[in-house]
Amino acid sequence: MKRRVIVLVVCVVLAVGAVFAVRATAARFDSSDAQEVVPTLGSSLPSVIPTRSSSGEAGVDLNWPRADADEFTGTKVSSARWRVYDGYNTASKETLDANLCSLSGGILTITGLANDAGTTCGMAWKQNRTFGRWEIRARFPAPADAGFNPVFLLWPADDANWMQTGEIDFAEEYDPARQYVQSWLHGPGNTDGGYYRSQPFDMTQWHNYAVDWQPDRITLYIDGQPWGAYLDKQFIPQKPMHLVIQQNYNRKHPGVPVRSSVQIDWVRIYDN
Repeated sequence: MKRRVIVLVVCVVLAVGAVFAVRATAARFDSSDAQEVVPTLGSSLPSVIPTRSSSGEAGVDLNWPRADADEFTGTKVSSARWRVYDGYNTASKETLDANLCSLSGGILTITGLANDAGTTCGMAWKQNRTFGRWEIRARFPAPADAGFNPVFLLWPADDANWMQTGEIDFAEEYDPARQYVQSWLHGPGNTDGGYYRSQPFDMTQWHNYAVDWQPDRITLYIDGQPWGAYLDKQFIPQKPMHLVIQQNYNRKHPGVPVRSSVQIDWVRIYDN
């Protein structure tokens, strides 16, 4: 089973100075193939998520205690912090090359090549934790190929039995123009925990994407503002997980894809 389960579509409202969303669900969690599905609309976010001024970073605004970080100031990805994917993944049918996760000028770039395989890259944080907060400053250059889908997610420590724990895709990009972001929650047993899609904003510019994973809720942030929350505890993973940054490739058209990338300025990890 590949590290991500793919789907699409729905709606949300992004207000001036704050981001709001409409929750939706999709019945496709039993398949690893990309499908377009029209989800069922759910309830809007509760009023407990406030509108407030923001510094642009959830970690700063909410005084999250920092546990670790990677500013990508070296010349190669830290092997002490990250496991970088390399080789052919038989589950996802993707060709992965560790050299395509590269550092330059304090920026991590994950590149998807314009070749028949759609060779790409991804990397997993080596430390697992149960609950916590993560924030990533990133931009998504465009135009990009529809087949290259960057995603920031939390993945179970028990890789072989990941379905028993679940998966939190807190920022996922399917739009070749890079103008909106999506999120999916895969609950324990690979159940459908919900879905969010933002209103359009320019993801080719630098923005901060954060997730706050607690025992009874998961809150999503863009530039310090909440834009979605998963509130049904039965779908909230309760076992150790770790951060994964990757760019999936799922062929969308004949021929070679357009070379595509995602750039990351920093990653920060916070305690509860």
